[in-house]
Amino acid sequence: DDATFPAAIGFPGVPLPRQQTFCHTTTALDDVLEVPDATADPRFRDLDLVTSGAVTYYAGHPLRDPQGNVVGVLCVFDTRVRELDDEQRAAFRDLAMLAQEELTSADDMAAAERVQTSMLPSTALDAEGWDVSGICLPALAVGGDFFDYAASNGVVDLVLGDVMGKGTGAALVGAGVRAALRGTHSAVTAGVDLGVTSTQVARALLPDLERTGAFVTLLQVAIDLDDGWTRYVDAGLGLALIVRADGGAERLSSEDLPFGVIVDTHWTEHRLSMAPGDRLVVFSDGLLDLLEPDADWLAEVGALTRAADDARGLLAARSEEHTSELQSPMYLVCRLLLEKKK
Repeated sequence: DDATFPAAIGFPGVPLPRQQTFCHTTTALDDVLEVPDATADPRFRDLDLVTSGAVTYYAGHPLRDPQGNVVGVLCVFDTRVRELDDEQRAAFRDLAMLAQEELTSADDMAAAERVQTSMLPSTALDAEGWDVSGICLPALAVGGDFFDYAASNGVVDLVLGDVMGKGTGAALVGAGVRAALRGTHSAVTAGVDLGVTSTQVARALLPDLERTGAFVTLLQVAIDLDDGWTRYVDAGLGLALIVRADGGAERLSSEDLPFGVIVDTHWTEHRLSMAPGDRLVVFSDGLLDLLEPDADWLAEVGALTRAADDARGLLAARSEEHTSELQSPMYLVCRLLLEKKK
């Protein structure tokens, strides 16, 4: 098989047969390898890189994963005979450790991304004439945005949250908030006031949020699948609107604060009604990065929502059009497609 070079400076870096590389020997030795003059070293003098004059000097440092397995090599080449002094050798080791930390960090981040993705709803929800669908496109591999939805007792319970910050720390906080909110699902679908459940969750999370210096904006919605009666709590998110079947748009409003800002505050349940053909759109503030700084997001998001054939169509269109521009956006779309089912 071939050896590949993820990064290369002053060297072509094209894939080579593994047996034709110095790094193959470094990996097998599992130790630092320095070759002052490859033309005089029987292990390397017949390599194409050496006979062609491309490489005379080589130094390689193995890079290991958290389990100690060699997964790569940091190496330097020269076209002349040379040898590193003690200071250069120490600097080379330091560079190798930095490269190894980056590899480990990337591996950890990839694992965190898989875990976070697995915790999001895997499929859209089609229940009793309602269509619920969502998408998460973080700016980094993981982030603090999250959404969740489920239906039981004839009620769909959905939530979208945004933890201050990005990266693994925000993702960890988001996972904790999501789990705490999921724990209220039975109460929410049984009709318990959302202000009461949200206040309980916020106060339970407060010590953790204070220790981490984080706060969370979110919106939780409970919709009666039978008649469209809708209850919601907005904890500082402020980015939700209903696009009515007749073309009008209404922003869901609230003066409640995010979780983790003030001790002993409380949250309030608000109510409205959704009719056949109405669409509810909830999103995190990353979506606003796609708009002009002085744009009227209510009008623009409303227009996008009206133009979409259905919830999943809206999500797919936006993700394909702006994948390279997205900055932690998330959309959660709910649409009542049919009249009440008998």
